Amino acid sequence: MGGLFIVPLPIAIPLILLVLALMPLIPVSWPVIITIQLYRGRRERKLPREISRRCLKAIGWSFGIPCITILVLWIMCIVQVVLVVWWAVGLCRRAGDIDEWKRLGRQIVDLPREIQNLRLRLQVWGRLKLQDTAVATGDKLGVAQKKEVTEEEEPEEAKGYTFKILHTPTSVRLLTIFPAEDYMAPLKGEIRNVDLRTNPRYDALSYTWADEDGETAKTSRIALMFNPKKGTYRQLGIGHNCELAMRRLRRKHKKRTVWIDAVCINQADLEERSQQVRLMSRIFVSAQKVVVYTGEGTPQTDGLYDWLNDIDAEKLTVPSGGLFSPQSALQFYRPPEGVLGRVQEVSNDVAIRLEEMGRVIRGYTEKVRRLLRELWKVYYLGIIPRRPSEPSDLHRALREYFSRRWFKRVWVLQEVSLPEMKRIRVVCGNRETTGERAMHLFSMLVSQGQGDIDVGRVFILLRQKPIAGQERGSQCSHLLDLLIETKSRQCEDPRDKIFGVLNIAHWLDGVGAGREELDKVSYFSPVAQVYAAYSALLIRRHGPGFFLSLIKSAPAVKGLPSWAADWTVAWPNSKALQGAVNFPARSRFASEKDKALEFDPSNKVMKIMRPRIVRGFFAWTGQSDGEDAVQAVEVKQLDREEVLVEIYPGLAMLLRQHGEYWTFVKVCPHALDRAGVERLVTNWSRTVVYQENPGRIQDVDEEVGNIRSRSPRGYLGKTRVWKIV
Repeated sequence: MGGLFIVPLPIAIPLILLVLALMPLIPVSWPVIITIQLYRGRRERKLPREISRRCLKAIGWSFGIPCITILVLWIMCIVQVVLVVWWAVGLCRRAGDIDEWKRLGRQIVDLPREIQNLRLRLQVWGRLKLQDTAVATGDKLGVAQKKEVTEEEEPEEAKGYTFKILHTPTSVRLLTIFPAEDYMAPLKGEIRNVDLRTNPRYDALSYTWADEDGETAKTSRIALMFNPKKGTYRQLGIGHNCELAMRRLRRKHKKRTVWIDAVCINQADLEERSQQVRLMSRIFVSAQKVVVYTGEGTPQTDGLYDWLNDIDAEKLTVPSGGLFSPQSALQFYRPPEGVLGRVQEVSNDVAIRLEEMGRVIRGYTEKVRRLLRELWKVYYLGIIPRRPSEPSDLHRALREYFSRRWFKRVWVLQEVSLPEMKRIRVVCGNRETTGERAMHLFSMLVSQGQGDIDVGRVFILLRQKPIAGQERGSQCSHLLDLLIETKSRQCEDPRDKIFGVLNIAHWLDGVGAGREELDKVSYFSPVAQVYAAYSALLIRRHGPGFFLSLIKSAPAVKGLPSWAADWTVAWPNSKALQGAVNFPARSRFASEKDKALEFDPSNKVMKIMRPRIVRGFFAWTGQSDGEDAVQAVEVKQLDREEVLVEIYPGLAMLLRQHGEYWTFVKVCPHALDRAGVERLVTNWSRTVVYQENPGRIQDVDEEVGNIRSRSPRGYLGKTRVWKIV
């Protein structure tokens, strides 16, 4: 097939025309052909009949060769036209995204640098080999010069495994699991360092460190090759759930290369852990296959998987229908007007049609495979196959299965959302299914009003980028939306509540958004420092009024400022978002007055310049979750050490004094009368979300009242700087 691309399109078309122009001249060559065949026939003493046959054959080839040439050139042209159209469709899909053009430009500019990096890696590799040789030689000399040791040395196999240093920012470790026919055979493998820029072939494992009983202790071991020349191994401690997952991954007769965080990351090195978190999305996206291990199977899950794998592909709810369909993702997207918008609409329609066509093709392929398996069972095993029946209590089986620990982790979102769905395999005990079929089960659970909807909503959010090709830039930020959607997710380390969604946020923000969030990843920093740093970042981006309105509980983390969000307690205040658009934070930016906002270098003190409210009423209760009754309090009833500060008209924050500093208490609706406070509480989400959106200010004024325009002057005191800790 490679020969079809030899002749370029601009050369192939003139060649076709040239051959067609010369074909009428072919009969001119017939006398020469006949003369040559007569001469060869007489010299070889052939019969006249044989000579005539040769002449006719040669005359036929004189026409056949040009015809074959034209046919081959025509096929070349068709193939190249198809490739150009395919490239143009992809180009049109990216036409509205300036970040894609920037990325392509950077790739071209960085090409010499990549070549230089490759040369440097080769030089480093050569030096390491020389150092290993020198060290090995020195060890031999040292052993010869050592004095006799009376005590017995520790066996090599009993020593702990030591990791080799990762030399480049894109380096990772890969584990090669050695095969074994016995399921209970000891685990053995080998670790090697690779660079992701070399496109290594491997599978990535998504699992939980703790088993279903919550046990995280490293009670199991894997023997890792330490010295290939001597054939010695060293032990590495792993968790029980990791051991079970690796036994399911291990093949009987062939090695398997995988990436597993517990084995491929030196968990004792905090700097390496921080660096590997930044690569997490790239690790899973670059993997050939993502294997999701949800735990060991039960009779209920075995029956559920058998029934699931027997469903026809065209009957699946995902990925071309229901909650996770491209149409569902496009409902939040408005393409630009004009020719560019029309081009994007056409490209989106083409993407949907191609996905539906692929779904149909996969359905027919699965039917053929199933038929072949059934024929093999009948003719070679003598077994009459029976189609699995639907579980008797399907809803209960779904609830029990999706209540497993894996489905509650925060890290699983990027592990299964960013890679292509067709490369995901879900394993439960000795049963296995595709990612599409597993999502079909989840969509069934969601359709019943059960299960965590955040997975589906994050999946839709991710689908908007590749399908809709929406416009993104450095101002657009999805981190706060992701933190809101994953509020119920669990993790072993509280810092992972943020770190676990950073790669998804960066992927959604686009190339032009920078790496500000990822650059802050550090496991050296305590939880309070991490939460304060990201709270300050989000306040700068979305404004203090929007962010502080989401806080509904006092911080439980020791040392956390009162204005910072504590993601270990109940969060966010859903009343501040109730009735708002999907993913409101990405379109909610800080205003001009928010520029008078400062944080000290340690993110302990927030300095904000705002006026004090001296008149009116504010809502003490009613604007937070679980508060149905509205309790309006007059401002003059506040204690001496308490003040009400206006953030935006209608939205204020209550502060309590501690020396020269103040602590944040809560965000409160403010109006000049009790009726105004009640109206604000009723439409609280519109005040919080749309206050600084110029296109919606008039709508808000009509519904909740413009406090500043309707109220007499003098309800505000002097503007000053408030230092909040």
